[in-house]
Amino acid sequence: MKISKLVICLFLAILTDVSNGQDRLQYALSRYDYKAALEIIDSLNAEPGQLESSAEGMHQSADSSVIAANRNAAIALARQKAQCLRKLYRGQEAVAALASVLHLDQYNIELIADLAESHMLAGNTMDAYQLYVQLSKMQPHNPYFKICQARILYREKQYGGSISACREILAQDSIPEIISMTGDAFKNLGKADSALVYYNQVLRLKPKHVTTLSKKADILLSDKKYDTVIDMSREYLKEDPDNMTMLPIYGLALYLKDLYHQSIQAFEHQLKLGDDSYSVHYYLGLNYYMMNNWTCAIPELEKAYQIDSSDVTLVYQLAHAKSYTPAFDSNGKPVLNPEAERLYAKAMEMLEPSPQMMHSIYGSMGMARHKVEMYEEAIKYYELSFKYNPKNISAISSIGYCYERLKNYKKALEYYERYLRLGKPGTAGYKFVEESIQYVKQEKFMAE
Repeated sequence: MKISKLVICLFLAILTDVSNGQDRLQYALSRYDYKAALEIIDSLNAEPGQLESSAEGMHQSADSSVIAANRNAAIALARQKAQCLRKLYRGQEAVAALASVLHLDQYNIELIADLAESHMLAGNTMDAYQLYVQLSKMQPHNPYFKICQARILYREKQYGGSISACREILAQDSIPEIISMTGDAFKNLGKADSALVYYNQVLRLKPKHVTTLSKKADILLSDKKYDTVIDMSREYLKEDPDNMTMLPIYGLALYLKDLYHQSIQAFEHQLKLGDDSYSVHYYLGLNYYMMNNWTCAIPELEKAYQIDSSDVTLVYQLAHAKSYTPAFDSNGKPVLNPEAERLYAKAMEMLEPSPQMMHSIYGSMGMARHKVEMYEEAIKYYELSFKYNPKNISAISSIGYCYERLKNYKKALEYYERYLRLGKPGTAGYKFVEESIQYVKQEKFMAE
């Protein structure tokens, strides 16, 4: 069968229209005008259909390469459309555009890879994962598709699967980022020792990689290896003394090691570098707090509180610090610091039931009243503190002392003797109570 001149002319006209459309499309893409590009692609989508009809009309007399060219053009347009849709964060539409032409070439690696990427953008992570598995089978020695699998599994918190995928990649190439991801996956599984193995591998390849150093430090701090972190941080800071990743780690390690003066220097250095963050003010305040330097602790804790007042521990610590700030009534008599009381109340409102925290807050509230000779109120809070932590027998001796000050010697003896039954002979607290019992017995005898 001869191809009619009309068909040939029609075919050539379509090719010309397609060529002009592609020029307009490339111009729109070069200007990042993806909305206009989508409109052009939609207008071109009819032309491949015309091309296909013309090719079918030629039937066996037509060269099969024409049909192949038409198929490839349809796939190319779908990929361009999906690219534009992804740029506009329309992931699900990109999936639909690519899926509509997948039947034309089910083994087209570029098409399948684009479809996987579109599924990722649309949030269909496991659909993307299955496509990357398929691509890995098609190209077994291509690490990229295996990397995509590892990242998806890590993102989906399937850390065991991510580790397996990472190890397959590392068998071919020692990629620091993949080594680090393996360490992260082990860390998330609670396997800190294995995580350290991989972090140390990264550091052998990139000795000053600060992100990996910080991850390693986090594990070491949890394991109370403060000296190791201090040495590691100090060594790094010799070359980069203003590094805002290692400085906080160094300051924290010094604080945990009870090296408060050195820790203050580290956090003050951060402050001078412009870091006016919550953590800087909090740890400055906390260092002073641990040294009972309330004058310096309170302003720093207040600055942290102004930045973020949602941490109940900070609220309690600020209340405790303020309880040491003298307050007086109109007659000059010592009274409870009203700001400390307000913060104690706030801490109680915020507190999720935690025996340890309840014990600390009630104990501090009892001591605050104890200091201003509100002994009956102090007894109430010491009792509550002991209720939440029966191992804190110092609350028992404090109650005994309050009763002693109230001249209720019978009750004082009751609590002192209770303390001796629970306490450890030879300790400072035990000796104090023994001496107090002798004094109370004398006072009780004299009163009778």
